[in-house]
This record gives sequence, C-alpha cells and structure tokens, in this order.
Amino acid sequence: MPSWSRHLEALARAISPLKAESSDDTVADAPVVDERAAAVLQDGSGLPAETVDQALIQGMEVTLGDLDETAHGWMFRGHPVMVFAVDVAAVEDPQVRKEFYHRVHLASCCGALEDPAQVVWIGTARNNLSAPGLEQTPHACEYCLAKVNHRGFRALAPRERGKVASALSFHWHVNQYAGEFFPAGATSFWTPGKAPQQLQQMVPTASAQSGTCGFCEWQVPEPEEGEESWFVPVERGVELGLAIDACVLCAQQQAAGVLILPEEHALQASRVRFEQQRLQARVFEGEDLPADETDVDAADGGEERSWHSVRSRLPLAWHPLCELLERNLAAPVLFHRFAGYEGIAVLAWPEHRRGIVAHSSERERLPEGWDFWDKTSVLASLG
Repeated sequence: MPSWSRHLEALARAISPLKAESSDDTVADAPVVDERAAAVLQDGSGLPAETVDQALIQGMEVTLGDLDETAHGWMFRGHPVMVFAVDVAAVEDPQVRKEFYHRVHLASCCGALEDPAQVVWIGTARNNLSAPGLEQTPHACEYCLAKVNHRGFRALAPRERGKVASALSFHWHVNQYAGEFFPAGATSFWTPGKAPQQLQQMVPTASAQSGTCGFCEWQVPEPEEGEESWFVPVERGVELGLAIDACVLCAQQQAAGVLILPEEHALQASRVRFEQQRLQARVFEGEDLPADETDVDAADGGEERSWHSVRSRLPLAWHPLCELLERNLAAPVLFHRFAGYEGIAVLAWPEHRRGIVAHSSERERLPEGWDFWDKTSVLASLG
C-alpha cells in the first residue's frame, strides 16, 4: 500500500537518526486531556499495583525507557504490554504521523521505538485501548508482525498478511511466548487487569490433584512426589474462566487469559496424556499390545497423521513452530520412540528419518542414522 512505503521512507529519513529530545507537538485534532486523568495515567509511579493493573486495560502514558524489552515485546510492572499512540514529532508528513499514531506495536520495529525518551501509550486489552487523538481501535503494525514473524507473517502472501494483521490477538501472542514474558517456575495465570498469580495459590482449598479432564477426557494421574499436579479442579478453574475440571493442557487452551506452564512440565504432561490415550484406544479396539511399548512400529501404530491433531496435543509453546512447519511439511508422528533408546523425538518423520527434539542434549539418547534438530534452532532458522 502507498501508506506503508510513505511510512517507511519517512521513518528512514527522520526517525532512525532521531536523538532523545522532547517536544510539545501533538497529533492534529487531539482532544484536550483532563490534567488529573492524565496524571493518573502517566507512568503509574506511586500508584497501587491494582490501579496500574486496571489502568493498563485501556491505556497508560509512559516512556519507552519505563519498559523492559524482550525478543517478542515489552513488559511493564509484570504485565506484557502493547505500545500504541506513538506521536513522532520528527515526521513532518501529517498523514504518515497520524497513521503511525494509530498503530499498535508488538515489538520495536523502527528507530521511533528505540528512543528511551519517546512518549508512548501502553495497554493490555487491544479492543479497549484508548488515548487522546485515537479515532478508532489501533491497527496492527505490519513491520512488528514481520519482525516477530507473527504466525509465519514473513512467508505469507499479501492477502494472507492482511488477514493475519486484522485478526491480531494480543492474548494469542502472549500465550505463545509466555515463557519469555513470565519467569519460569510454577504454573501461573495472567489476564488483563490482574497481576500474574501462581495457580496453586488460587483457591488454596481446592485440593484435588487428579481427576478426569472435562475437555479431552484424560484420566489425569496423581503427581509424583514433589511434582506439580497436571489437574485443574473446577473450583480453581473458575478463576481461569473454566466451568469444568480440566487438565493443565486443555486449561491452557481454554482459559480466559494466559496460563503459563513451565515448558518441560507441560511437554511431559502432553507426552503422558498422548501415550495413555493411545494405549486406551488400542485396548478399546482389541489390539494385541506389544510387550515392549517402545517398539517403533507399535509406537506409530498406523494412526492418522494431521497437523490439527498435533497442535491439539502439544502445549502452546510448540504452536509457533507447528504453524511454520505446516506450510511445507506433512504432519509428523508425535512423541516417536526408538527401540533400545531412551530418547524421544517430539515430532518425527520416519519416512525421512528426521525428527525434532525438545533440547539438543536429547540427541545423545537417540539412534544414529537419523537427523535430529532441537526446537529452538529450528525456530531460529525459520525466522
């Protein structure tokens, strides 16, 4: 579109060399903001945490220097945030300046978002965002989507890019990269308007550690001693927006917010659920089960392979990789085992003797004659 090229040209010329400097210029036709309201929404200093949590739903004025930057976005006082309503005084073209003001950014995509002194607005709920001079809900910045490769944005055709930009969900974005936005450790829950809270601290009286998931019907086992449970009883699930008992994997996909699961904890739950449900299906079909369930042929079982099935069974942290691979590869075998070896390929293509593992160290426990890559390196190579 012409506006994109004009924007890029203006930024390259005026913003990139921009030095930290203040300006009283505002977007044309911006309404006057009540001074007391502006004071409440500026940087949040001195405000109770609960007030900041609620203010971020609609928007708060800060500087970029107030934010902590990650590879896929920004954090402010424990909250992942979007940046919007950025008024760049160095851009002389009023149309370009106004168009940029109406963008919502997921990450630093240009020089305008690299100056710590740059005043911006931040928020956590896209459809509720509000700031002086905004005439409509801010639209997704395509340069940001390309930088973080949101849903494989770089490889998409122009029409598909437009669809992805229009359907941008900040909730989905944070869910996919929750391990980056929130500290690793215990399972916790975040939603706009509330600070992250450990799952086990929500409704402490909910003591059930095992049960049946009302979504996938997995009989969630009791946790090992010292391990965190994979079961979310409905008393606790209500706090996540759930109305029935759930396993942590289904709760992560169904919660009205972001359920942060330690990656290894979630992947182990996914593998155990997959293997138990596969075993139950074989018993139901009357199959003769092998004495050694790690037998390769038995592990594959001739089951139908589909990317939909793969995504539904893996934690959300694996979904960005699955979306990138799905465009070019047939669906893989999930949690592929090898006779005589302890290692597991999370995704495997036996016909090509190739697989993807959770960590590079896993290769030491797998057979030679195959090509194995770890998840992080594959994501990096695909952008």
